[in-house]
Amino acid sequence: MRVVVTGVGVVAAGLAGGAAALRSFLAAPPATSTGRVEDAMLSGLLDGVDTRRTSRVSRLAVAAGRLALDDAGLGDAEAAAFVLGTELGDLHSTIEFADGYLRGGPQGLSPLLFPNTVMNTMASATTIAVATRGPSLTLNVRTVGGELAVARASRTIAAGRAEVALAGGVDERDPLVEEVLGDLGGGAERRGEGATVLVLEAVDHARARGATPLGEIRGAAWRGLAARPNGVGRVVESRAIGAALIEAGIAASAIGWVYGSASGDGPRDAWERALLSRALGREVPVASLAPLLGQHAGLGALRVAAAAWTARSGRWVEPAWDGTPRLTDVAPGPGLVHGIARGGTHVALIIDGPPSDAD
Repeated sequence: MRVVVTGVGVVAAGLAGGAAALRSFLAAPPATSTGRVEDAMLSGLLDGVDTRRTSRVSRLAVAAGRLALDDAGLGDAEAAAFVLGTELGDLHSTIEFADGYLRGGPQGLSPLLFPNTVMNTMASATTIAVATRGPSLTLNVRTVGGELAVARASRTIAAGRAEVALAGGVDERDPLVEEVLGDLGGGAERRGEGATVLVLEAVDHARARGATPLGEIRGAAWRGLAARPNGVGRVVESRAIGAALIEAGIAASAIGWVYGSASGDGPRDAWERALLSRALGREVPVASLAPLLGQHAGLGALRVAAAAWTARSGRWVEPAWDGTPRLTDVAPGPGLVHGIARGGTHVALIIDGPPSDAD
């Protein structure tokens, strides 16, 4: 079945809202960002129960999930599946839990923190908050967690196993975690935090309830490339891009622009550029949104939403690691959302504008 995006929920540095808020942000992107979500903004999106029961990273996911459902106009999400990607999970709570034991032994362990040490705590909190009862899956992977979650959810709908799914990513910043990431070779990354959740639907389901699609996911694939753990590989043959193009039924020459996963990690970013050049057979404009919002799992799903906007409008945000980002015109139509992680996890999605009623 064909898969469309019908709703977007974003909570990121200086950005909170649905598709309209994201379009406004992309049409006039800021020059700089702190990479952090203001607590006052986050609190304004939640009620007291959410704040008392959940950790901060779970609150990010809950807020984005609710915004996405509101944006899609989907009042009943009970049957929806949920796929959430994260790079780091709730490591902040896990560190606090371990520190409690180190300071006070067994008596120092917090029963309130313990549930947050589980990697799927953000997905669990969100499904409870938005009352979804479909299958729930958490993906823990560096760099590409958000786009991989969207790809997996899209495939679930395309295969007929669900008609509606929520998919996205979430992470929060933590100084100690970022220090460790630096020791592992990721110190040059521009880190951020936030959550993005998309509502995906089978096109017939969306039309039956009168929803207006924002874009279509025409192809999605994920593969693994040879690389050492947390390392950068040498292979530049992209099976994921090829598989996504075949599913979309288009040639590589039809791809005129790419939203990639560059994050300031020089060796990995160079690997991605080589992959894209080989797969597409030429140099094409490649943008990263990490300079605007910092790298986190939610950024992958946000790139999918941005690609739907670009495919429809022909407007594309140029990368700008130093200086003010610029908008430029590109050919409307299908584009590529691409991600590669240290270790070789590799994702490709072909994103197009919304299908017409005649399709």
